Amino acid sequence: MVTIGKPASLARSNGATRSRREPKSAADPRAPSRDPSMSTGVVEGSKPETGERYRVEAVARAARILRALDHDLPTDVASIVANAGVPRIVVDALLGVMQRQGLVRRAEASTDHWMPGFAWLHLADVARRQVDLREIALPIMRAMRDDVDETVILAARRGHQRFNIAYVESTQGIRRITQAGFEAPSHTGATGRALLSGMSDRELREYREKLAGGVDVAALIAEIAAVRRDGFARAVREMTPDTAAISAPVRDHAGEIIAALTISCPEDRFTPGLEQACIASCRRGARALSQLLGYLPEPSPS
Repeated sequence: MVTIGKPASLARSNGATRSRREPKSAADPRAPSRDPSMSTGVVEGSKPETGERYRVEAVARAARILRALDHDLPTDVASIVANAGVPRIVVDALLGVMQRQGLVRRAEASTDHWMPGFAWLHLADVARRQVDLREIALPIMRAMRDDVDETVILAARRGHQRFNIAYVESTQGIRRITQAGFEAPSHTGATGRALLSGMSDRELREYREKLAGGVDVAALIAEIAAVRRDGFARAVREMTPDTAAISAPVRDHAGEIIAALTISCPEDRFTPGLEQACIASCRRGARALSQLLGYLPEPSPS
């Protein structure tokens, strides 16, 4: 935290206690220099809570400056000032503070263009290692269940198998029942194809070479292409003869597909209306979970 202004104990004294030595003049070259970023600090005689407010404001301004940085290209200071809505003198001061902490860096030593610093790599790695996918996903899964009152499943891929991480059951008497830890081949069901849609072409070729006989490889490739195009997979009477499912892929901060959210229900309830509601809910849930994991979708072409 950046310390701003004088300690509250000195501020409360309000001049009642004075040093025997005369204070140095602001023009005195021997006077200590002051960081411009401290210009909104606690002044003598102010209340402690006022200083706290200024400290919070400095953090908020720093956050706006960071958000004003372009994700891909260096950003000039004039653009940062305009996008962050922070005065130039404060932007200059806070950029200097954040540069010393590794949070921002100059694009080149001689330019006035800035980029995010490398300290974010460490912070991102710490956050990634602390992520509990199940805990983050459960509120979204409950909202999806409430959308359509059908069972919602969170699954991931390990090697050539997919497995269930968590599920939220429908409240209806007749419902799809599953369990955490259930495994199946990755190419089976809507969930499997949603997960496979994140494979590279090389990984997909390797996977196809290990498939047992009886698998329609051409149909599988076409179905995976449809998932990449539409953003969801569909299966009816595939895993069991009386179930249907819609599944959407979940991406992490790097855009990699790491999980899938699936809505599964009895096939005889899978009307066109329910199918469309499941597609909308799966897409919405997968998008929300991906964003919580740090994924930033590419902007749509204009």
